[in-house]
Amino acid sequence: MSGPSHHTEAHLLAKAAHTGDHVVLTCFSPADGLLTALLRVTRNPKPDTQPAPDLFDRLALTLQHGRNSPADGPWFVREHRLLARHAAIGRDYPTLTAASRLARLVTRNPGPQDSRAAVDTLLSQAFAALTRPGTRPESIYFKSLYCLFRDEGLPLKQEWLPALPASDRDLIAAALSQPADSPAVTLNDITRLTKRLEAYLVTGHDLVLD
Repeated sequence: MSGPSHHTEAHLLAKAAHTGDHVVLTCFSPADGLLTALLRVTRNPKPDTQPAPDLFDRLALTLQHGRNSPADGPWFVREHRLLARHAAIGRDYPTLTAASRLARLVTRNPGPQDSRAAVDTLLSQAFAALTRPGTRPESIYFKSLYCLFRDEGLPLKQEWLPALPASDRDLIAAALSQPADSPAVTLNDITRLTKRLEAYLVTGHDLVLD
């Protein structure tokens, strides 16, 4: 590789196989926003080698363009260091589903440059919350969805909430203020309100879902 190195920290949101001995990492960085980089797969790592990146990890990355690549060409991962791992997210299907939905949401809707720090904080908090036993992952996803787009300036309080029945507004207030394992809002209500919020964001603000 050649050219100057670029150092950043990022959450790993997606991994995909690539041709040859590389995988494509899709990451979100508070400094760079959404970025992709190619990582060479090490078949026989040395004992002191950093663990291979896993989904939802927070990583310190050293990136570099390939030899003879243009300045806007693909990044390659020269070095990576694990900062935080959330292995417990894979403990059950609902938790993994919630984390994956949130990761895809940010991948498809990374937001404007001035929201990057807030998105980074939200991802850190949500992934950490999903590792705690007893929490309800559907509630964490709903709260993350609401806060993500509220903080980006969408008129959820001014437009979406007033159009809902008073009973639903009370449920949303409870879902946002209570711990994720609180019985104040049922799973059926959380699921219903999540679908309603997603529909509003898709039709009114061009949110991209699966």
